[in-house]
Amino acid sequence: MILRIAMIGFGNVGQEFASMLLARREWLLKDRGLDAEVLAIYTKSRGALLSKRALDLGKCLELVRGGRNLSEYGPESTSLSPVELISKCNADVLIELSPLNIESGQPAIDHIVAGIENGMDVVTANKGPVAFAYKRLRNLARSKGIHFRFEGTVMDGTPIFNLVEKTLQGCEVLGLEGILNSTSNYVLTEMTSGKTVEQAVRAAQKGGFAEADPSLDLEGWDAAAKITALANVLMDADTTPKSVDRQGIGGIEAKDIERASSLNKKYKLIARAEAAGEGIRLSVRPEMIGPDSTFWSVDGTSSALTIRTDLMGDLTILETNPRVTQTAYAVFSDILSVLESIRAGTAH
Repeated sequence: MILRIAMIGFGNVGQEFASMLLARREWLLKDRGLDAEVLAIYTKSRGALLSKRALDLGKCLELVRGGRNLSEYGPESTSLSPVELISKCNADVLIELSPLNIESGQPAIDHIVAGIENGMDVVTANKGPVAFAYKRLRNLARSKGIHFRFEGTVMDGTPIFNLVEKTLQGCEVLGLEGILNSTSNYVLTEMTSGKTVEQAVRAAQKGGFAEADPSLDLEGWDAAAKITALANVLMDADTTPKSVDRQGIGGIEAKDIERASSLNKKYKLIARAEAAGEGIRLSVRPEMIGPDSTFWSVDGTSSALTIRTDLMGDLTILETNPRVTQTAYAVFSDILSVLESIRAGTAH
């Protein structure tokens, strides 16, 4: 089976996914009978490509990683917008990897709608569409018999959504709480070692997991988007990150860290989703926790999530010091899930 792919976004995750496709090509052919071909790539700053045949991913990676423009690839270069590219591309699957827009989830939502309307299954690692428009996108996909997968939106490649969907069937998710933002968790961990916020942020940027502007992380917006996405999917909430009771770690100073340490406690940025009457209450805020907390040992760039259920009690899943490979793997595994569903004749 040949699976034709269009990619909107070719940053770190997109490039790592392309590398993964190349590295696993023989396994895909032998084990899954799948030949995955990328027909289109769109980037905001490095050009775009549209082809009727498989693009040479090795050449694409060489250009972008060398700081060059995809227009140098050849006649496949195009000036089409993302939506135009999607509508003109004869692909089976759209992979949406554009940056998060915390204000609205756009234009990623429009990209996904265009993919679904053009009969493409959709995989995304962009949490914006799931945080701002999950029900709309889910219902549209179902009405078209389209697969819509998004495992990489929260905790990188950790199988949170797959865990609930595949192995906790019949369980009701009653609540969620966790450490969901790597940068803020790293900064708080480094502050316990005597570093300032500024020093910890610079180290995080040098390590490649903090943005040049880390405000989305430090102000709790990234965690808010993630807990909203989780609640929308797992608790049937219908809300956005703007409804989250949000407080970042910007107000925590060295004296606060020292006081917590004197009490044998530490600060963590905790995201929560809890049933509140007939709705879901969402919050993100720094909390002092002690050694009895599930999250006591979740330090550095690690993340953790506790899922509270009616039939299986509390389940906690820990991701230790993830890198971009894990997020790329989530996209890769979602592609395999789409393939499995296609062969089984089902849609999600």
